[in-house]
Amino acid sequence: MSIYWMRTAEVYPTSGWHRKAFMAFDPAARFPRLHMVEGDETIGNVHLIEGGLQSGHWQWSMTVSLPGPRYGRPTNGVEPDRGAAARRVIEVYRHYLATRPEQDPRRA
Repeated sequence: MSIYWMRTAEVYPTSGWHRKAFMAFDPAARFPRLHMVEGDETIGNVHLIEGGLQSGHWQWSMTVSLPGPRYGRPTNGVEPDRGAAARRVIEVYRHYLATRPEQDPRRA
């Protein structure tokens, strides 16, 4: 199974997230945690910026953080549309894992 997206409001129905916020999941990965929970691993998110100079753009963030040296590339940013922001999350996530092959959670 590949990476998939869900509305943040569907993942956390009582949180008050608007319908233009999404979370990415990797069902093939298992990351070390302080407390284990069932379900697929969250790898990042995107949401529509409403207001301000970047209004109408999409903010993205890759949220995975494994032990090891500091990752030198940006793990968040802004893109002109949702598709571009989603692609950036996945691109950065895959590159990040490639820099930590001995800790790749998909190898377990």
